[in-house]
Amino acid sequence: MLVDALAAERFRLLKDRGTVFWGVLFAPIAGLVLTIGGELFARRLMKGAPPIPVDLVGRMVKALAGGASPVMGLFVLILSAAVLAGDYRWETWRLLTPRNGRVNLLLAKLATAAIAVAVSLVLYALAAALGGLFSAATSGGAFVAYRGEALTDLAGTFAISWLQLVVLVALAALVGVATRSTMGALIVGLVFAAAQSMVATWMHEPSLKALLLPAFSGDLLKTALLQDRSVVDEPLPWAKALAFLLAWAVGLSAAALALFQRQDLTRE
Repeated sequence: MLVDALAAERFRLLKDRGTVFWGVLFAPIAGLVLTIGGELFARRLMKGAPPIPVDLVGRMVKALAGGASPVMGLFVLILSAAVLAGDYRWETWRLLTPRNGRVNLLLAKLATAAIAVAVSLVLYALAAALGGLFSAATSGGAFVAYRGEALTDLAGTFAISWLQLVVLVALAALVGVATRSTMGALIVGLVFAAAQSMVATWMHEPSLKALLLPAFSGDLLKTALLQDRSVVDEPLPWAKALAFLLAWAVGLSAAALALFQRQDLTRE
């Protein structure tokens, strides 16, 4: 039954071209356009300067490490609000619930949104690599090898940023169910994403209060992954940071499921 619900949600999302464009494709496309524009602008300012070497893997790692920014979060929230709260807007829940269990229906929506976020992140990294190829092709810059464990850093930054964005997906699910509104899920999620990112920049020590913020925990995990191990004074509490991130994602999802099971959907 869950497989059927997941297939149905995937089909519905693919038919919703507006949500696919803004929630999945826009950020990678905009990133590529800005990268190419920045390359051309910088080249005009530095005429005669020697070409800059291009590290394709480094560009992809950098893109993935910044993939959970509030700007990226905005487009994830657009996607999440449409997938998770769209049936309240169109009053179609009463048509869906007789065909499948409520837990399966909401889990399918959460999984669909999470998969779409993963696809968007992969495209975002590929767009960064395409920007590097454009730079090398037009400036004559040489390709250089990545200084680090390429597969580990790519997979690690992807997983951490994806988990940070899944927290926003789960929050959108909870707020969408509680408010029965796509706009409520979008606004609350955006305020949360912006506020926690600002507060996280003010905190420097990995205290318990700091680790409670998904943005701080995610940044700490990326720092632990990417920094030079030889310059670390003491090991970072990456296990606690990962536990807090997982707790946010699982806790918000569980709360959304619990509330949805008890909700009266006779009007939706």
